[in-house]
Amino acid sequence: MGDDDDIFAQFSGGGGSRGGSGGRSKFRESGGGRRRAPTPEVTTVEKPLPLSLEELFNGVHKKMKIKRKTYDDGSGKRKVEDKILDMDILPGYKAGTKIKFKGVGDQEEGGTQDLHFIVQEKPHDIFKREDDNLRMYVDLDLKEALTGWTRTIPTIDGKKFTLSKGGPTGPGFTETYPHQGMPNSKKSKQRGDMIVEVRVKFPTSLTLAQKTHLKEIL
Repeated sequence: MGDDDDIFAQFSGGGGSRGGSGGRSKFRESGGGRRRAPTPEVTTVEKPLPLSLEELFNGVHKKMKIKRKTYDDGSGKRKVEDKILDMDILPGYKAGTKIKFKGVGDQEEGGTQDLHFIVQEKPHDIFKREDDNLRMYVDLDLKEALTGWTRTIPTIDGKKFTLSKGGPTGPGFTETYPHQGMPNSKKSKQRGDMIVEVRVKFPTSLTLAQKTHLKEIL
């Protein structure tokens, strides 16, 4: 489903000591002695990163503004600050790809949270992505399917092809355009294919005269 590509961007977590921590002790009584309570594990926060198919095709640089909770060095009180994260989306990234930032989230007792952005692919008006391939549909009425048709086929990078068939075309007919799909994020010079699939719209009803005429010619 997702890529194995993970970007691990190192950012300073910032913030200072927690101070008095609200008066709570980090030690617990244990049979007349005192032992240090276990330090909580730092959590990881995941956030969706919706991207258009064009952004995933071309690659894009994103700046994300986040709000993070830290502790004031002097007073130990909780405060909220803004932080800007820069990230590069490489051409060919897929839904599920994680872009990781270490130590940029909320400050906790055990450290500072990590933040993961998970790529989500926005629906496209024309194309449906299938791994590195792109599929699009051509809708024909019954007359076109039987007698012939011509369509202008767009590509994700703005080129245009003319596709035409002079004879009967059945539902599910496909035409493949090699190397006109999405780039591969691990192999920059490799692209998937573009697949054009035909859908035929059949009439919902026919008159008796139309049925008779079709029987005579088919």
